[in-house]
Amino acid sequence: MRVCVIGLGRMGRGIAVNLSRRGHVVQGFDVDPNAAGRLSGTGVKVTSDTTQCAEGADYVILALPTGRESLEVIRGIVNVAKGVILDTTTMSVSELRDVMQVVNEHGLKYLSVRLEKGPREAERGELVLYVGGDKALFDASMEVLSQIGTPIYIGSHEQATALKLISNVILTANAVILAEVSALIRKLGIDPDSVVKALSMGGSDSAQLRARLPWMLKGSYGESFSIKLARDVIDKALEYAQSTGVQLPLTTLINELLRLAEASGYGSRDFSEIAEMLKVNEKVTK
Repeated sequence: MRVCVIGLGRMGRGIAVNLSRRGHVVQGFDVDPNAAGRLSGTGVKVTSDTTQCAEGADYVILALPTGRESLEVIRGIVNVAKGVILDTTTMSVSELRDVMQVVNEHGLKYLSVRLEKGPREAERGELVLYVGGDKALFDASMEVLSQIGTPIYIGSHEQATALKLISNVILTANAVILAEVSALIRKLGIDPDSVVKALSMGGSDSAQLRARLPWMLKGSYGESFSIKLARDVIDKALEYAQSTGVQLPLTTLINELLRLAEASGYGSRDFSEIAEMLKVNEKVTK
């Protein structure tokens, strides 16, 4: 199977390496000229442009920052993309509608494939996929989808896209609450590993608790999902909620906190590092 991956950031790179390891012929493209160096020895060939990557591919996987880049790339490959486009880009519903206009105009085979989990799972083929679009196309694409992770057919493109935004609202809110209580937990003087073990066995357990609370308690953070990206996704969720007439007051407050963190110089850091900003504020108010 020939696969093209456009967007070789941490998620796209992981997907490309995973599929190459499984024996597929994988090409990739990224605007970053250093992308080829990061893929040295993986079997993934980096092409000079998107059309060279997409031409002749059975599947074109998009892993881009926003729907704006996705739209630009799709416009550029409409004449050569004969395979199925699997768009993993997290985008707003309004961006999706712009993308679908081009997809429908040119009769492209396109599935919305919104991703859960991170770069490590991408490289292992252990992502969770929220898939939207034509059910028959979904069924026909199961071979490659199931090698990327666990595909779940959600329904329409809009439903899959909106559900991904809602998921991000939930996980971001969870991480912010953990950041807030981490200061209180530290004052208890309990061993961090014991705290995480105890809480993860009760009703407060969550993926964020297990992954990010240890970072917060120890003050040592990994790099996974930046505050800037988290804020951008929350913006998209609030935009969609407003279009449906649904009010999200707590999400709005969380978004304001993310903006404050960005303005305070934390934008490029993992969003769990809001705990560090709260530490600083705690010292200031003493």
